[in-house]
Amino acid sequence: MKYLLIIEDDPFKATSLKEFVALHRNFDQVFIASSLVEAIELVNERIYDLVLIDMAIPSHPTESGGGSPMSFLTGGLEALFELNQLDRPDQCIIITQYDIEIAGQFYSVEDAERVISEELNCKLSACILYDESNDKWKEKLLKHI
Repeated sequence: MKYLLIIEDDPFKATSLKEFVALHRNFDQVFIASSLVEAIELVNERIYDLVLIDMAIPSHPTESGGGSPMSFLTGGLEALFELNQLDRPDQCIIITQYDIEIAGQFYSVEDAERVISEELNCKLSACILYDESNDKWKEKLLKHI
């Protein structure tokens, strides 16, 4: 079976990613994690053929009456660290709308790819800037899926 994991808290963006990937690659099952806690749980359940990771995700899912979860600018990076720690073969692609914070410093998406791969030693196929107003992200994602 082929599995896709999308780590994304914005339902519109998650749907956009899911629909785009489905046009170009078949997956038996698609999982969407909208928080770091959900992402870590799903990562520990199975190996994925493709993992699309947003950088800014909340710590926990929003629950009625439970207060607001804390938002992490580096939540996606934490999920990537978990995959790396498990020494997994999952193909990981960061797809984010903003510059990426690493150790308190902000990097452009292009520079972050190098820093994450070389300095943090994480396996990463690509780092892509998501912008719904143009198709550049689709072109870049298509090259890697």
